[in-house]
Amino acid sequence: MLPQSFIALDVETTGLDIEKDEIINIALVHFENGNVTGNIDFLVKPQREISTFVKYLTGISQNELNEAKSFKEIAPQILEFINGKPIVAHNVAFDSKLLTLALSRNGFKNQEFVFWDSLAIAQAAWTHESHKLVNLIKQLNIEVSASHRALPDAEACGKVFLLGLAELEKSSDSVKENLRKVATGTPYEPLF
Repeated sequence: MLPQSFIALDVETTGLDIEKDEIINIALVHFENGNVTGNIDFLVKPQREISTFVKYLTGISQNELNEAKSFKEIAPQILEFINGKPIVAHNVAFDSKLLTLALSRNGFKNQEFVFWDSLAIAQAAWTHESHKLVNLIKQLNIEVSASHRALPDAEACGKVFLLGLAELEKSSDSVKENLRKVATGTPYEPLF
């Protein structure tokens, strides 16, 4: 079940509207055979000022963002780092859409990625009351340096994904067969 190589992704944004909000912090962490083998982490200069709430939540200042590079400037490094590997994010619909939209808006069109959701894996693996990343970090005793910053959240996301797959590996044969059936024809097929 455990993939040999994948990229864990997390983004911090100016807000939660995928169509109008922008990435202000993006991190990618490379996992190889269950271990972190590299990462990249960027602050990204947005087109508009960030709100007081976003400053408070992330700890990122407007001055830091004003000095940061644009997404277009960092996109080649992001694509080189991904290099065709599957991408894991927690609540992947949000992060994947923001990444693909940012790439498209900056002239990097038609990027084909395989996305896996650590949230979906966690929901299948555990019956916790909440599957928010911050709660799973506590419940699974994952050490992080900060929350609501892209790099520690991306690394935690990758660890949740691996722990969830390891937990599902302990399932009965009938559960594993059901997982295989559900995954057939989806990006999750290689995992089950």
